[in-house]
Amino acid sequence: MIIKSLREKLNEILQVISNICPLKTDLNILNYFYLEAKDNEVYISATDLELNYQTKFTTRVIQEGKILIPAKQFKKIIENFYEDEIILEAKDNILFIKGNNSFSSLPGLLEEEFPTFSEISEEKYFEIDSDIFDDYLSRIYPILLTSDIRPEYSGIYFDLQKERLNLVATDTIRLAIQKVKPQFFETNVKELQVILPKRILQEYKAIRRKSGKLKIYFEENQVTFEILNHRLTTKLLIIEYPNYEQFFSPGNFIFTFLVDKNEIIKALKLNHVFAGELKETELTFDLKNNKLTIYTKNELLGENKNELNIEIKENNFNEQEFKIKFNLDFLMDGFESFESDKVFGSFFTSYVNDNTPIYLKSPIDDDFVYVSIHR
Repeated sequence: MIIKSLREKLNEILQVISNICPLKTDLNILNYFYLEAKDNEVYISATDLELNYQTKFTTRVIQEGKILIPAKQFKKIIENFYEDEIILEAKDNILFIKGNNSFSSLPGLLEEEFPTFSEISEEKYFEIDSDIFDDYLSRIYPILLTSDIRPEYSGIYFDLQKERLNLVATDTIRLAIQKVKPQFFETNVKELQVILPKRILQEYKAIRRKSGKLKIYFEENQVTFEILNHRLTTKLLIIEYPNYEQFFSPGNFIFTFLVDKNEIIKALKLNHVFAGELKETELTFDLKNNKLTIYTKNELLGENKNELNIEIKENNFNEQEFKIKFNLDFLMDGFESFESDKVFGSFFTSYVNDNTPIYLKSPIDDDFVYVSIHR
């Protein structure tokens, strides 16, 4: 096998491969990735047995062939290679990496030893513009960072019913629900409820560098993400998900307030400087004077207090003051998820205690909802 390729292209793909090939494993074969050259294209695949990655790109193929390449060592060579064009030559399971003024070699393996990938069925598909999907993903992704609290929910719940789609994430402390309008996606699946694992979403974010159509192929036990020439495949999580739809029509609130998003985010960030290990802050609502005070105290760092103007839109509370504590990080994640200048915040009448959840939504639309309790 002999091919000529741009260093930049190889480096881009190796960034993805390095996330998939394990750093340490008893299965030494998983430290390698598969490379095959034919018909002026290079086919690459890698796996850690949990996630499979496949891609291809056009390049100059002088001689067809295939080889297994040690991923970490090859990545270090390409990162430090200082010539733009690279010649890769495989001979007797040895890979030679050449430039005009450089020469390196790596021992490869027989391609027959590499785990085989099952064929991907494209029968059931879902398609959406990657820019739109990424916007939705960015709103609920912060919850995935703490979803290991309940590993069985560690991912995004994909709830498709009768041409309407909800994307849901929870770590049992927080909940985010994103409605996706039918005009933004295309599918031939009528109904489907599965969890898209966090791992495939993480690697999708890593490979997604250009806009395009994201295609998701669903099979009985696996799901595949395809963007441009990249494919990621993993097993599906299929479980009974908590009843989240009750938060679309939550009923009566203790009270509802409207706050400037940028003002409250600035106040929360300043309070964060004084946050302790629990990241706890206290919110005090003056319902008579339409004021919100955010207070954070740290025995070592000092204390901070900010007062904001708010608008009380609905008030079913019998007292003039309402106090509650929240995790600063969770509050900031919530408010930062919205694109609108203002955000509605509400508290449920059925939870009047220290763990009363806060319910956030935009005054412009109801397509996104964020709920968090104090923990």
